[in-house]
Amino acid sequence: MAFRSFFLVTAVILPSAAFAEMPVFSAQCLENYVDADSTGTVRINGAVMDVERFNEHYYQARMESLIISISHEGGGRDLIVNFTGPGGSNGVCTVLGVQSAEAPMEPMAPEGGAGGPDHFTVSVDTRLKVHSQPSTLSPTVGILPNGAVVENRGCRQSDGRSWCHISDGDVSGWAASEFLVEGTGPVRSARATPVHAGKDAGHTAERVRFPRGSSGTEFTDSLDAGKSHRFVVGASNGQDLYVRIDAGGPGLSYRILNPNHTALVDEIRADMEYRGQLWQSGDHVIEVFNRSGSTMTYDVIIGVE
Repeated sequence: MAFRSFFLVTAVILPSAAFAEMPVFSAQCLENYVDADSTGTVRINGAVMDVERFNEHYYQARMESLIISISHEGGGRDLIVNFTGPGGSNGVCTVLGVQSAEAPMEPMAPEGGAGGPDHFTVSVDTRLKVHSQPSTLSPTVGILPNGAVVENRGCRQSDGRSWCHISDGDVSGWAASEFLVEGTGPVRSARATPVHAGKDAGHTAERVRFPRGSSGTEFTDSLDAGKSHRFVVGASNGQDLYVRIDAGGPGLSYRILNPNHTALVDEIRADMEYRGQLWQSGDHVIEVFNRSGSTMTYDVIIGVE
């Protein structure tokens, strides 16, 4: 049961309480977007919700008959977002991205001991999935081939196994340590395959520049079948990003990547607009995909405030 239209027309916007312990995250609940910023403000489709704190690990955000339940183990670890909507509808939301409040980790061995290698080499029979968080349930942000050399940014235990935060200069995320062996630098950049791009998909890119005195702009473009196009947007931590795509037919989708190449929003349909607060400074990437069998035209509106 979708409840998107109900909240888009809701006139009452309730104030949100500010809680420092609230993790910064974005999630998708059916066709609705929920995000929490660094002030503890929770929004659904851009509208502010009222937040009730039960303890530092559990919150509820409310708007009319909708309740968003937010739980985590501290610092955004093991974040779970659920919804209960009108008519008793309920379910688990998909977490699209989360910022950990933990301090940066020192490089360490997969077992969790100190003094680990500066680099790992990927050791798999096929290819290794890189996740946005140390969990197989989190979005996949890239796929690494066997033999790729990556930077070790630290390892920890999660979900009953050891995970390591790795980067190859293009993709940054978490991988299970059993597929990593000690390696030597330098890191071989651009070895990872971004999720959804496909080895034969190919993409083009352009930097987004706003007209003088404006915080938004609009593009009209066309995209060949099986291709993608990236819009690179410079923005700062704490700013709000808005993305809307008007497609000339079915088959278009898009995703949004943070400056560190983790997923802010995993691939979604083109008719689902996004509005939320950013938690990193730098170049954000909006990548549009054409999954249809023919060339597609589309308009994209991008705003940063």
